[in-house]
Amino acid sequence: MIKYIIPLLLIFCFSCQTNETEIDNEKISRQHFSIADQVTIQVYPYDHEGETKASAMPEFQPEGVLTGFSKRFEYLLMNVSRIHLPEASDRRKEIWSLFPDTAELKELYLNEYIQDEKLTTYFDETIAPFLNPNIVRDRTYTSDEVMEVASKFFYCDKVEEDTSVQAHVCIGLNGVGEAKWKEDYTFLEAFCFEGIFHDLDKDSSKVWDSFISLQEESCRLYKVDLVTLDQYLEDVKLDVFEKMKNDSILKTKLLEYYEMNKSNLAFTIAD
Repeated sequence: MIKYIIPLLLIFCFSCQTNETEIDNEKISRQHFSIADQVTIQVYPYDHEGETKASAMPEFQPEGVLTGFSKRFEYLLMNVSRIHLPEASDRRKEIWSLFPDTAELKELYLNEYIQDEKLTTYFDETIAPFLNPNIVRDRTYTSDEVMEVASKFFYCDKVEEDTSVQAHVCIGLNGVGEAKWKEDYTFLEAFCFEGIFHDLDKDSSKVWDSFISLQEESCRLYKVDLVTLDQYLEDVKLDVFEKMKNDSILKTKLLEYYEMNKSNLAFTIAD
């Protein structure tokens, strides 16, 4: 679709399922909800200087009850788990080097998730409302916090030769790591990522159209006094964050998505 190519490059991370808000309670009663039961490892062979190597990524069971809501769990897998930290790159490569023994590769990689106590804690708390929609929710966020977090997914990261700016809406390449919030917004980050893509996955996305318009406005504003491309990119990036944080279209879509899914979320939005 053209809107995902020009004037920006939008990179999708993982598959882009449309969320299902209807939950099959009978299916829930028949399934287990641990990482081991819901997650599989997909191996991706590739050629490197004439040698076949491989990488691997987590995927959800295709017929699992969480499939329609998998983006929030994928976000946890990629941003909470220790195996995806920069300092774990050697461990990832060590496991990937087991290829072509894909059985052992998958087993060891899945075990990295299963044995990760921090990840399993977040995973279990995210799953809890699927099992019991009436759980007590101790976390409450405001709509301002929702917008602060959501804005950081609209990330400008590169200036092209014609001074157009490349941007990503991505599970890993975003402005969350730069935010340095005092609060732990992990659950809210996962929700915002899922809610944003609930709209972006549509053939006609109002959030996308608004993002494009605001990003082009920022480029026009800072191109006038352009001195260096690095400063220009930083100015545009921060301005887009601020504009998206105050974007009424994005706010409406995320709050609508919350209303559709508040029974399966582990927090409430106060206003």
